[in-house]
Amino acid sequence: MPIYEYRCSNCGQVFEKLVLGRNAVIECPHCPGAAVEKQFSAFSFKGEQGAVGSGAAGGGGGGCAPGG
Repeated sequence: MPIYEYRCSNCGQVFEKLVLGRNAVIECPHCPGAAVEKQFSAFSFKGEQGAVGSGAAGGGGGGCAPGG
């Protein structure tokens, strides 16, 4: 059950919503509008070292060194 971030087209508020199904109707909690847009947001996670990172960032990890 993922949490998505939305932006209301009516009032401009950004909010998060736990989505229970693919066909769930998402409404703005700030106004009666149902015209919402899903926003792109990078997820964060807690690694083995306890550090919080972004799934979209390309720092660290076991990859090739820059330039080769």
